[in-house]
Amino acid sequence: MKRILSVILIAMLLAGCSQKPVEPAETAEPVVQPAAEPANTASEQKAEAESPLADEKEESNLFDARKAKEGDMAAGLKIIRVEVNSPEEEDYEAYVDFEGEVTVSGTFKHNLNDEFLDHEISFKVDEESEALLPKLAHDRRYVWFMFMNHDEAEKALGAAGTEGKATVTIRNYSINYAHTEIWNTADLVKAEVSSE
Repeated sequence: MKRILSVILIAMLLAGCSQKPVEPAETAEPVVQPAAEPANTASEQKAEAESPLADEKEESNLFDARKAKEGDMAAGLKIIRVEVNSPEEEDYEAYVDFEGEVTVSGTFKHNLNDEFLDHEISFKVDEESEALLPKLAHDRRYVWFMFMNHDEAEKALGAAGTEGKATVTIRNYSINYAHTEIWNTADLVKAEVSSE
């Protein structure tokens, strides 16, 4: 019986990750502060201008990891590692690590003995902040990630079982996209929990 429930739970999670949930519109806009970017040297500016993602940075946070390389920028964050599996497929797998900080708003949940997520802390980015994070153009999941520095995140957001709204500054954002139970990750720099 437990095995059947586990299979059903995993199937529901995978189905939920592939669709963007419909949420009611919020009347109050969250506070979002884009991270300040360090001044670029002339050679960095030239490299950015020659980057295949340079034009996309201004227009969209969506990018194609098959065309990306280390040093390219996506949504204001610098790509420091790109790994692509099955690039010939439209729904290719990709692992992309970024350097830089960004501030986003959304909802957090410190899971409590979850069979799939154990007691990890997840953060679902709200629609208003989604464009601030890089996203693979073919990725249809809603934008969410797990905090890799669990102890610091727990101190800032609360003990297991806690959930709510917050504005967080993150760094070391990583996109992990594959056809398995996998999620994006980031390190928490600071958090402001909403009192709503």
